[in-house]
Amino acid sequence: MNEKLSARSRELLASGRVAHLATADQYARPHVVPIVFVYEHPLLYTPIDAKRKSVDDWHELRRVKNVETNGRVSVLVDHYEEAWSRCAWVRVDGVADMLTKGEDHRHALGLLAAKYPQYERMPLRDAPVIRIRVEHASQWHA
Repeated sequence: MNEKLSARSRELLASGRVAHLATADQYARPHVVPIVFVYEHPLLYTPIDAKRKSVDDWHELRRVKNVETNGRVSVLVDHYEEAWSRCAWVRVDGVADMLTKGEDHRHALGLLAAKYPQYERMPLRDAPVIRIRVEHASQWHA
């Protein structure tokens, strides 16, 4: 990654509970969805978990199709308060791929389960994971 992250940006990536994943298809049509995530420099992981989806087969999710045809993605983590002096955001850009098995997959699932206690009631089991190799970061805070 060619951008040095500030302490505030590292904190956002470590403690942020929700982010927004931006993907694009082969025709550059954008798609943005809210995600849960975990960041472990220089990788960011987000699962395709058992929460209700618009399709029955996870392979048919637009974000998955976009990752498979155009792996370039961005993830935005932000913090907003009415006192704008406490607002901050960090955006990471990189290349995504899908993990469905192997040591990296198990490691990602473990990190996600440790961050989100909700996964005790909705185990990740063999959930597919989008892995993003972060290449660049942009950030802002007051």
